[in-house]
Amino acid sequence: MESTADLLLLRHFVAVYRTGSFRSAADELGVTQSTVTKRIQQLEKAVNMRLFNRTTRAVEPTDTARHLIVHAENVLRSSTMFTEEARLLAGGDIGSIRVDAMALAAETLITGGLKRLAATHPNLEVEVVVGSSDIYRDLATGECDVVVGDEANFEMSSFASSLRMERIHHEPLVYVHRRSHPAASDPGRLLSYPLAIPSRYFNENRLFAEIAIPRYRLNSLSACLSLVAGSNVITLAPQSVVAGAGADQDIVVADIDTQIDVTMVLVTVARNTPTPSIRAFQAAITT
Repeated sequence: MESTADLLLLRHFVAVYRTGSFRSAADELGVTQSTVTKRIQQLEKAVNMRLFNRTTRAVEPTDTARHLIVHAENVLRSSTMFTEEARLLAGGDIGSIRVDAMALAAETLITGGLKRLAATHPNLEVEVVVGSSDIYRDLATGECDVVVGDEANFEMSSFASSLRMERIHHEPLVYVHRRSHPAASDPGRLLSYPLAIPSRYFNENRLFAEIAIPRYRLNSLSACLSLVAGSNVITLAPQSVVAGAGADQDIVVADIDTQIDVTMVLVTVARNTPTPSIRAFQAAITT
């Protein structure tokens, strides 16, 4: 493990590199600008190479800095993981994570997973964000720590090559209607009734290019199920969700093979070793 002094110099190096400014780095680190300048000079002396070209208008990293930045970040990340792992083994606080998720995952896997996580790691803080315009971009750019999405859309992402994917859940999607629907006994006619979809999930998913054009686009799957329970509208949902909600909402699965499956995946940054916090979250939602 690097010494505390070495880690301090690396933190200043990374802050200047990422902000492009000694002043901004100082604000981020909570120190004076002269302190940042002094520590960068110390690091440059230690490696015997210039790291930044300074002008009155800009701070530009040298080729050396561009080469070393990844290594510096990895050292800092390893130090953080060491501390988190020690806290985890001691049964204490293991920090916090932000999860970007597609709506379907947030209402299925994650809801159940957080119940288990509250029991096993009560001190872990988890923020789940649903509705980002690009959850995989958020992960690749460091705006979140982990993503729960679906395999089809992940494979289409321009960021997929820099990310690590693990399949965590697979099941069929089914058409759903209320038990007393007038076409309950006639599946062929059932599809002529209005279709509602949870728009945050289905709108841009290539798996659903062949389904009927929906009349209603709602914010969530639970809203779609509530609409179905009280009307002749039908919807698409994972089979397990219907099994859990059917008795309470008087909804049933239609006898129609959609030939559509959903594979949910957990995605992290490929070059990063998952932190104890991420591993704890992953274990909870895959149980």
